[in-house]
Amino acid sequence: MNIMVMGGSGLFGRKTVMYLLNDPDVKKVVSLDMVPPPEWFMKSMGKYRDKFQFVRGDVSQLEDILNPMKQHAIDRVINWAFIMATELQGEPRLLTKVNVVGMSNAFEAAKIMNVKRVVYASSETVYGPQAMYGMREVTEDDQTNPTHSYAVCKLYAEIMAGQYQRLYGMSFTGLRPTIGYGHGGRSPAQYWSDMPSAAAVGKPFVMEGDGNGLASLVAADDIAEFTRRLITADSSPHPVYNVGGPPKTPRDLAEVVKKYIPDAKITFGKQSMMDKEGKFGLPWLVSGERAKKDFGFTCLPMEKAVLIHINDARREAGLKPIKG
Repeated sequence: MNIMVMGGSGLFGRKTVMYLLNDPDVKKVVSLDMVPPPEWFMKSMGKYRDKFQFVRGDVSQLEDILNPMKQHAIDRVINWAFIMATELQGEPRLLTKVNVVGMSNAFEAAKIMNVKRVVYASSETVYGPQAMYGMREVTEDDQTNPTHSYAVCKLYAEIMAGQYQRLYGMSFTGLRPTIGYGHGGRSPAQYWSDMPSAAAVGKPFVMEGDGNGLASLVAADDIAEFTRRLITADSSPHPVYNVGGPPKTPRDLAEVVKKYIPDAKITFGKQSMMDKEGKFGLPWLVSGERAKKDFGFTCLPMEKAVLIHINDARREAGLKPIKG
């Protein structure tokens, strides 16, 4: 199969590319993005480099998607192209172009080119804060409660996917990741990605928060592996899946980092990070049972995910990997 990964240079996208390249059933992986993947990542492809093709393209332009799909005989599509609302700094139009028009273009291009299998990025933000569900795990069957524009965009993507599936006989699966982290990751909670990356190369890490806020985390490698399983399947028993691990705090993350780098300089402040009533932000109790039941998937233990994270940072810096 020949697979296109839109947003293939971002954290989730490039990890997905790597996992697909390692799959013997995948003949070619085409990454479409505005910028190419970082050089250190390109070098890590090794013997699979010949299976990879980068294409510069803008998901808000339908022709940018259609042309490489035709050229490379794409038969499956993954869309990891999105912009988090906090990255926009007052540019709601850009959010709409990428998260709504871009998603619509991905689906429409797949329809035009007779691609029957599509996996795309939704988000746990569609749920709203933890308090809306009480202190229990949120499941995919729960009523969604998007509370900001990014979350509404993601819920609309799920609605569109359902329409395309019903109208055109295509197979769509959406992922609802929790807070993603990995080397080079960008998110509103940047510290999850920055802390291990800084420690990996001997830099101190300081945050104002007290490190006691709970969150469900998902490593980029978890996203990549689950996406690989979904896209290589002809369909999924359910239209959307949560993907995230048990609740953790930044102090939990620091403890794991220091397991591998005992002299890591990580400093926490006094600002409280925990909303005990769960009235704001995101759920930290998120069920992964559907993914486990349907595809046998569970997230990596934090210890394994952090080791990969650290070694990615060290690889970019030209340092030797740390052994687990």
